[in-house]
Amino acid sequence: MKRTLTIVASLILGAAASSAIAETKNPGTFVFLWADDVQSFDPAYIANTPSSYGVLNVYSRLLNYKGSEISDFVPAISTEVPSLENGLIKQGPDGSVSYTFPIRKGVHTHKVGLKGAGGKISWEYYDGLSDAQKSSIEPGYGEITPDDVRYTFLRAILMGQSWMSNAITEVVTAGKYTDIAKWVEAEGGGAKIKEAKPEILRKVYDQLASQITVEGDKVTLKLPKSFPATLGVIALPFGASIVDREWVASVGGWDGSGDTWINYYRPELSADPLFAQENGSGPFMLEDWNRTERRITLKRFNSYFMGPASLERVVMRTVPEWTTRRLQLLSGDADFVTTPVEFLDELSKTDGIKVVDGLPKVFGRGLFFAWPIDDVDNPAIGSGKLDGAGIPPDFFADIDVRKGFNYAQNYDVLLKQVLLGKTVQSRGPTVRGIMGYRPDSPIYSYNPAKAAEHFKKAFGGKLWETGFTLTAYVQEGTPQGTAALSALQQGLQRINPKFKLKIQSLPWASISDKLNNRAKPASPLTYMGWGPDYSDPGGPLGAASYYLSPTGLVGGMVGQGYRDLMEEKFKPLLDEAWASNDPAVREPIYAKLQEMSYEYATTQFLWEDFGYIVTRSNIDGYVNNMILYGAWDFYTIKKAN
Repeated sequence: MKRTLTIVASLILGAAASSAIAETKNPGTFVFLWADDVQSFDPAYIANTPSSYGVLNVYSRLLNYKGSEISDFVPAISTEVPSLENGLIKQGPDGSVSYTFPIRKGVHTHKVGLKGAGGKISWEYYDGLSDAQKSSIEPGYGEITPDDVRYTFLRAILMGQSWMSNAITEVVTAGKYTDIAKWVEAEGGGAKIKEAKPEILRKVYDQLASQITVEGDKVTLKLPKSFPATLGVIALPFGASIVDREWVASVGGWDGSGDTWINYYRPELSADPLFAQENGSGPFMLEDWNRTERRITLKRFNSYFMGPASLERVVMRTVPEWTTRRLQLLSGDADFVTTPVEFLDELSKTDGIKVVDGLPKVFGRGLFFAWPIDDVDNPAIGSGKLDGAGIPPDFFADIDVRKGFNYAQNYDVLLKQVLLGKTVQSRGPTVRGIMGYRPDSPIYSYNPAKAAEHFKKAFGGKLWETGFTLTAYVQEGTPQGTAALSALQQGLQRINPKFKLKIQSLPWASISDKLNNRAKPASPLTYMGWGPDYSDPGGPLGAASYYLSPTGLVGGMVGQGYRDLMEEKFKPLLDEAWASNDPAVREPIYAKLQEMSYEYATTQFLWEDFGYIVTRSNIDGYVNNMILYGAWDFYTIKKAN
């Protein structure tokens, strides 16, 4: 899963530049300054958003997301997007589902294998070859084939390195196994993967290989049952970016043998041959990676199958200091810089600078109710009783308490004054762009009278008489989260002075300790934001499942009482939606689940998170795709002179 928490810098600069007029520097080159680093260029290794920047731009996938749409796809290496209508998605009588991808011909990688006079293969850059040299390309060596696609998926699954690549394992097994190690343990009677017998490893490989097959120019994935998020996973850069089998083997990687794959399972980063080199078929090539200077240079691949990019080069430099990034932006030496939010207003008024903000993200922010709470030496619940000096461990099990809290929040003030009108109120677990989101689904509003009505019902009327005291937690450096808790704190006190909410800021690691890997959570109310790993709302990693499944991410943190509610009321509908591949069947179910999250007041859903970018004014073409978490596709970027 991806966790994104906004960290606002506290740097203060002296005089603000009022003008940044500068001539266009480095024409044809996009200079990108950020504070992150790329971990690796191996699609099967990476798992975080910063690392996806490299893979996204140097490799290609079967499908791409359609611009900013997170549930619509366009062909890439596959010439068609599989659907029930075109017959490329088929449901078998045994409940299995197959996805077939027709593979595009004539797609070359950045380097291709040329056979010399002695039969030796040498890898040369395709862009620099003459027509005569191109005729010497060894078939399959640097031309993407259906076998390469099959190999890519097998490799990502069998490496078992990245939880994002492991999502492909969940696709192929329809959620039965979360990674290859679990599959081996199941077949081997519980033996750990490193201790498994060779025949067990081969058996697992053969089972897996039988589900990813090649026939002519088509690759078919056969799933034992429905996994509707399949296309969303395959369009992600993690694991599903297509590698050339022959090239990987030539640089010391797995050669595709079912008997040797265990030797390539979970390699150390430095031992991975694809760590710092690539041979993709994407619009850019890795020209240089200076890890000492933390600088990556990408060069245009002129033979890209969709046509060459506008940019000739992209230079990505890691510059932790905001002052340096800012000065380079103002001088025109940088075209994009990551920017602390408090400088957006200043920069938006600066000549030569362009600020695009209010960009939607795929997740919302909320206050999460937990029950039952750990009552052993837990200051967050005070006395541990309903006596005004604390709360009982099952405080939020009472639906009238949860509804009272939801009516006590001043959402309009937060949206207008804290978030400056840049986003909208969340309507539940799914946000705009995800199946099941409807702009007219019910939401809570600030209503002190309704809040008092529910609080007077809670605990048989005792809560209103005695009041309560509890502590809520928010990560350090998240002023918007602190503002949300402060607004709730004020709302509660106005409704009843006996309602006392304390607010404590902690490092994320400390908050995580209060929620994760515990029999009972220690935080009764927590400000957080969680996002799905693909665009479908269902399955193990979807937005609805994250929040509303008894085995989802949120359920794992906020207590058995919450999980029991999810098991009884929400899981039957989640299972029903996930069992179908027909969007017309699934959409109204997810819309109903969205309404039920309101009806049962499962969480205090606050707002949809948003992002922004700061560039020179001559930069255009950025496409914000929420499910890619803001990763830049440099292919669409244009830099005017």
